[in-house]
Amino acid sequence: MKAWQKCEYTYLPIERVYPNPFNTNRMCAKEYEGLKRDLMEKGVEGIPPILVTPRNDRFMIIDGEHRWKASLELGFDRIKAEIVHLSDEEAKVECFKRNYQRGRIDYLKTAELFSLERSFGLTVREIAKKYNLSTYTVDYILQLTKLSAEVRDFINNVNYAAEDFIENDFRFTFRHLIALSKLPENEMLNFAKKFLEYKISGPEAERLVANFLAKLKILSIIEEKVSNNLIFPKPAQLLKTIVERDPLTYSEEKVEMLCKIGDEEGQINFIRKTFLERLDKSSLYSLSPLESPEPRVKKSSYFKCQCGRVYLVKGKVLDALDKWEKPAEKVIEIFPEHVGKKLHINYADMIAYFE
Repeated sequence: MKAWQKCEYTYLPIERVYPNPFNTNRMCAKEYEGLKRDLMEKGVEGIPPILVTPRNDRFMIIDGEHRWKASLELGFDRIKAEIVHLSDEEAKVECFKRNYQRGRIDYLKTAELFSLERSFGLTVREIAKKYNLSTYTVDYILQLTKLSAEVRDFINNVNYAAEDFIENDFRFTFRHLIALSKLPENEMLNFAKKFLEYKISGPEAERLVANFLAKLKILSIIEEKVSNNLIFPKPAQLLKTIVERDPLTYSEEKVEMLCKIGDEEGQINFIRKTFLERLDKSSLYSLSPLESPEPRVKKSSYFKCQCGRVYLVKGKVLDALDKWEKPAEKVIEIFPEHVGKKLHINYADMIAYFE
């Protein structure tokens, strides 16, 4: 980028200033109202100047769009500005860098910006160099273009609400967005709603999506093997039940090993043996108290296994299948002497017992 040709601070007629089309900044309503109050108290003289570049007889904003917008709404006829002479490309990069340094970029808008750069023929490496980012970061941001318009709208509505209303303490982070972008399009909105409903963290969202994708892959392989008569119907159903509960139980390699067993009973025994080995390796599951955000049933306690499964305790442990309101499929007796004991769950035979 060439050296700036700077002018001293000056005051520009506000009607001669306009926003740029590539700003990736965002400001919530609460913060924006705070900015307007600050402007009312201090006037345009009391706030930092905006940064603009000349365009014919007008000035395009590089930094300070919200200060300009607030001044306009308050009826000010001028605004303090620093004028620099930059090309459109230089202005675009400077706008991004300033917002990125302040942590004020909207990743969905940034994905659109980088996608536009790609359409102009720039490689990921060239984009990274242009905006002073790593190729790793640019790659991940570009992945967000896979999100459907419906999902992007949902995310924006939630994130703005999260910042505008104090009572909503959830917002979608970059890690949430990346996790969602890896899903099939028809599942993106379902997962986004689940993340919001249960206030799932970014790392947990990544884990849930990874497990879901692993499950889809293994179930697809199982279907293929069944269609080729390599897995018998009964063991296939048993295997699907286990994979639905714990996608990491069976790898593609283990499914291939299963296919080499030529009789139905042998396949069933192999599936059960593999499942129990997995159960032993995870040290089984111990119950620990979990505070329910909004208990559906009064005078009840919730427990959560290390595996993530949720149980409702009312003299018995009810397997709620990760959702409080869903009817129990399995009822496990629980007594005072079970406190602190490990709960063994064998989904292959759908049995459970305490140790």
